Amino acid sequence: MATTGRVLLVDDDPAQLKLLRTVLEADGWKVTASESGEAALTQLIEHPETDVVLTDLMMPGMDGRALLKRVQAEWPEIPVIILTAHGSVDSAVALLHDGAYDYVTKPPKLDELRISLQRALEATESRRELARLRRRLRLPEDVVGVSRQMQAIFETAIRVAGNTTPVLISGETGSGKEVVARAIHAASGRDNFVALNCAALPPSLVESELFGFKRGAFTDANRDHAGMVETATKGTLFLDEIAEVPLAVQPKLLRFLQDGEFRRLGDNVSQTSGARIIAAMNRDPLEEVANGRLREDLFYRLNIVHIVLPPLRERPVDIPALAEHLLKRLSERYQLEYAALTPDALAALTSYQWPGNIRELENVLARALALRSGATITRRDLPPQISAIVPPDQPSGQPEENPTLTLDEVERRYIFRVLEANRGNKLKAAAILGIDRSTLHRKLKQMQASGGLPPQA
Repeated sequence: MATTGRVLLVDDDPAQLKLLRTVLEADGWKVTASESGEAALTQLIEHPETDVVLTDLMMPGMDGRALLKRVQAEWPEIPVIILTAHGSVDSAVALLHDGAYDYVTKPPKLDELRISLQRALEATESRRELARLRRRLRLPEDVVGVSRQMQAIFETAIRVAGNTTPVLISGETGSGKEVVARAIHAASGRDNFVALNCAALPPSLVESELFGFKRGAFTDANRDHAGMVETATKGTLFLDEIAEVPLAVQPKLLRFLQDGEFRRLGDNVSQTSGARIIAAMNRDPLEEVANGRLREDLFYRLNIVHIVLPPLRERPVDIPALAEHLLKRLSERYQLEYAALTPDALAALTSYQWPGNIRELENVLARALALRSGATITRRDLPPQISAIVPPDQPSGQPEENPTLTLDEVERRYIFRVLEANRGNKLKAAAILGIDRSTLHRKLKQMQASGGLPPQA
């Protein structure tokens, strides 16, 4: 398995280090090695381009747990894989909850180790690209998502950002279409971001808002007015609900997309603009074309790059990170003390279907933050339609709130719910959970060993 990544091996056993180094260098890895956690930190300082840390868990001095914490604090983009003996698997699993990327039991099976390292390398590349863009281009903080669906969307956004190709974003109301548009703009290096909600304007005003007007073009036009196409000439023009543009105006928008030319209303002279168009809609574009609301030629001109945002109910794995981000933002906006979600509250949020998507989640969290009864947000602080949700493995007569519920129990219940909803289909369940099938198998084995799931799961 050829690669060009750099891995840092950490183990207090020189023989183990030598063996791993020989194998991985034969695979194409650039390898550095350390016999202690303290020495590993020095190696990371000397080689910040390190892609993966593979460390033993049990070591004298700084052990694998302490090294993980230091790497997370100082090099958060570098994933850490834990090497552990069979007797310490429970400790390694606990470290997964603390941020370790993966663990491999000793002596490692080479195929398993190679797969884990390769996936970690891919994760590093994505993290570093996003981190570079955040630092250099100040990507919006709302760009949050750990699911495979959202990571793929962010990668597409990054790839398309550097050119002027039109982008069409479709997705349900509240799913974050403008957030993705702003992310593309931020990564593009263009000047300004201009947004127009086409559904918020009377049809008679859409053309003048888009293309501007000359003095005297109509009653009350007592001065020249630059439209949004002109204002965004070196930037990005985001047209939300593009199908609401009147059919009479759509050919003029099509002409602009084709050659960059437009005319102000009442003007006989054409102008040019370099504005990059990103359009969005909350319905299926092909249905809008079939219903005659969107011209087919305009659709194909916009549809060069089409990003489809999945609704929040299809990516519940994103809810914990989104909720944490939104709570921090809401506490600042409303000058309220930040409050974390209890595990039972998080379980209820991940079980809810979210017809209003992220916008509804933000509304629910704002309410809970303002009305919470204690230092944390519990299930009782959530609206009735969410707090009343009973996990599938909990009888309806049993008290819903359990203050001693652990994160492991939340994860166990959620995995069981997804498996049940998909009739035991592990491939579909893994896709919904945002993990690969082998990881799901490993988690199920761990749960079965501890009595957490029935054998048929």
